[in-house]
Amino acid sequence: MTISLGTTVFSRLLAMIGLLFSTVFPPLYAQDSPPATESFSQNEWRIGVLGGLSRLYHSSALLIVPPNENCCSYERGEALGWWGGISGDYTFLPETIEIGARVLFARKPLALSQTVSKFERFNGVDGYFTLARRFEYSAPSDFIVGDLGARIQPIRSLPLYLRLSADASFALHSQLPVEEVETLLTPNALYPATNSANQTNTRTAALLSQPNFGISGALGVELPLGERLLLGAEAAYRYGLTTVRRDIDWRTNTLQGALTLRWRFLPERPATPVKPTPIDTTPAPRVMAKALEISSFSGAPLEIQETIVTQTFPLLPYIFFDSASTVVRNRYNPRIGTTARFDENALPKETLQIYYHVLHIIGKRMRENPKSTLTITGTTDGKEWSNLDSRQILALQRARAVAGFLMGFWGIAQNRLKLATEDTPKLASSDRYAEGNEENRRVELSSTDPELLRPVVQYRFLEFTPVRQEHYMAVKLQNADEAQSYKGSMQALDETFAVTSGVSAPPARLPFALRRKFTAKLSQSLGNLDSADCSLEIKEKSGTTLTAHIRVDVSTIKNQYEVSRLNLIVFDFDRDDMVEANRVMMRRFVLDAIKPNSQVSVTGSTDRLGEAKYNKELSESRAKGVQDFMRRVNPAINFQEVRGTGASSLPFDNDLPEGRYYCRTVSITVQTPRGG
Repeated sequence: MTISLGTTVFSRLLAMIGLLFSTVFPPLYAQDSPPATESFSQNEWRIGVLGGLSRLYHSSALLIVPPNENCCSYERGEALGWWGGISGDYTFLPETIEIGARVLFARKPLALSQTVSKFERFNGVDGYFTLARRFEYSAPSDFIVGDLGARIQPIRSLPLYLRLSADASFALHSQLPVEEVETLLTPNALYPATNSANQTNTRTAALLSQPNFGISGALGVELPLGERLLLGAEAAYRYGLTTVRRDIDWRTNTLQGALTLRWRFLPERPATPVKPTPIDTTPAPRVMAKALEISSFSGAPLEIQETIVTQTFPLLPYIFFDSASTVVRNRYNPRIGTTARFDENALPKETLQIYYHVLHIIGKRMRENPKSTLTITGTTDGKEWSNLDSRQILALQRARAVAGFLMGFWGIAQNRLKLATEDTPKLASSDRYAEGNEENRRVELSSTDPELLRPVVQYRFLEFTPVRQEHYMAVKLQNADEAQSYKGSMQALDETFAVTSGVSAPPARLPFALRRKFTAKLSQSLGNLDSADCSLEIKEKSGTTLTAHIRVDVSTIKNQYEVSRLNLIVFDFDRDDMVEANRVMMRRFVLDAIKPNSQVSVTGSTDRLGEAKYNKELSESRAKGVQDFMRRVNPAINFQEVRGTGASSLPFDNDLPEGRYYCRTVSITVQTPRGG
């Protein structure tokens, strides 16, 4: 049905284009077209702009009522879009073959619709009747499209051409506002919630998760508006090669029409020979350009702050698995040497690095507490296999894989490890997101012994951080107009930790942006840094490069406050309530870390999933809930700031399930005067 409709529209559109140009432009083409022996006989470049409308034909297997696979799914849909962009072409064979590329912006709305008559209801009088419903699913989507193709003009005397191309489309937004409309087609049937025959649901969903590739064929006509300007029109059909989403077979074919306007870069025609005029060969006085000079390059000492920090790192009790996999990922088995020498207090003072040692931490603690037991619960995302029995086996194998690691590496007795399974976690992430399915494929660790999963606490270690995120150097130049570009860098601890660059001459106050890794390297070196190397390179317009080097002193400033952090309180997906383990941890932290003269800041955050406004409100609710609990433990706490940032500042990689979990947090920072 879609093919026949597309073919009919395509043929009519092409016929209209031919009629338009044959009626309007024949005199123009016949009279103004330059002779083939002149400007058309050479290879040339052509650039242009183009744009048009498109008809999108979607075919999909998206479930209408997820996760009910037995109900129904969307099969097809149509939508109207538009696009525009720029093109560049090169005449490989003059007036016969061109090769070229296009860069386009395209609005390609997602639209699906389906009428379903599978639902039966009892009306109390005549028995059961079939309830017919129409489902409509739509979402706007914008793409940047890269297109490579070849254009062939079979008959040089006719302005008709054929263009074949391949393209790649990259979505500008993966999170899209989705509107789902349900309409009752059965007479006199109404939805109770709206008391009408239709209801609408709007939400944000992660739809466009990968690039989309396609191939196209186009027929067009192009005529000159002058010697250099060309106007054309074309009709094309695009066939989608790949699916829009990884988890659903959703493909899009497109019928589109376009207008093009191109400019020809013609080679210069040879000038008519003229009799040479005698030239005065007396050399003109030579004006010497003034040379660029670096008069001075200097800077104040780089200031590093030394802070005494006590930090609490809660353990996320989940081990995540790849789809349909029962293999424990390598990142959960970092090298530790021998088990006897493993010390959790010597781990890197970074949240995810500590989390990846969770199995080693639990193994060590179980050795030290021989009466403790651990419950290992394997789960699936509810979709990895088609039937429940297969998924139960998969979940059990995941639990066994974690148990096998603890038994094999740490020698934990089998009777101390209790295995359990769930089809999906009791506190599951939303399966509307691909990320939610990824988070539900896991093993959950729990114990009646709170010692096994207590947080890792690093006591009173020294933390070194730059006082400012930019360091400024002073630059003085002579004849700065001769500078073409510059770049500079600062090096210390065997790496470049700050860079700067730009065109023309550097400013008199030159900023060097300090990189994040510099802070971690400083802490590893325990602040053993007294100077840094700073270099500046300036390239002159003549091609010569000038360089300047200087050593910058590093000064250490002691923070007058001692800092305690409860680094993260991890919340489950879309929840703001604290589990009992977090309450125990919070109570201990408040009693140990907060003094009468302490200043406390509380910051809530979320992962990137969901709508921005909702995430902001959720993070604020989490922060307020933590503040209320802390006040119940200690009513005299001096709160300097309590806020929620939503997903505006993501402290961890949200492409990882553990990164998203550790972003569902409330961070608490306590500053207490030294000696206070």
